[in-house]
Amino acid sequence: MFYRNVCKDCCGCKPLRLETERFRPSRSQKRTLKKNQDIRLDIQSPAFITGEKIDLYRRYLDSKHSGKGDKEIRDYETVLSNIHYGYAHTIEMDYYDGDQLIGVGIVDEAEDSLSSNYFYYDTDYLCRRPGVLSILKEILLARVMEKKYYYLGFYIEETAKMSYKKLFRPNQIYEKSGWKKFLME
Repeated sequence: MFYRNVCKDCCGCKPLRLETERFRPSRSQKRTLKKNQDIRLDIQSPAFITGEKIDLYRRYLDSKHSGKGDKEIRDYETVLSNIHYGYAHTIEMDYYDGDQLIGVGIVDEAEDSLSSNYFYYDTDYLCRRPGVLSILKEILLARVMEKKYYYLGFYIEETAKMSYKKLFRPNQIYEKSGWKKFLME
């Protein structure tokens, strides 16, 4: 799947990326890594769907998206199939607390980059900042794979669910004239 912002008279969605070798975690991000040292990460390629992942996705939707998780199982499988199998070069990152699956990240690989596609997780772990952890681990994977860039997806300043991405620095934002350094407060 490819996303392209096509809203007439709107330019609020801006692609955001960073150069993996230039990225330096903030103190807060370092604390998140330290707090989650006990979390195991399994990297799968190709990605695959299990009943455990379907259940995690359903619970994630119920918690984060106001009860949108009350679909039938086959609907979850269809959506997850698009997420997990939508691109030939998908990497899946599974996060475990002991034997319990607590998060699944989907990353797309390109020649010189990794691109964050989707992350769903157990919201009982919110205090451990699973979204931040997944981004940090994805950046690390991009470095290990010697990828120049890591794409965080769209940055939308007015939306808290999308504006946090600016905290991963230094970053670049795409505007009509190309990639530009994103100046922060």
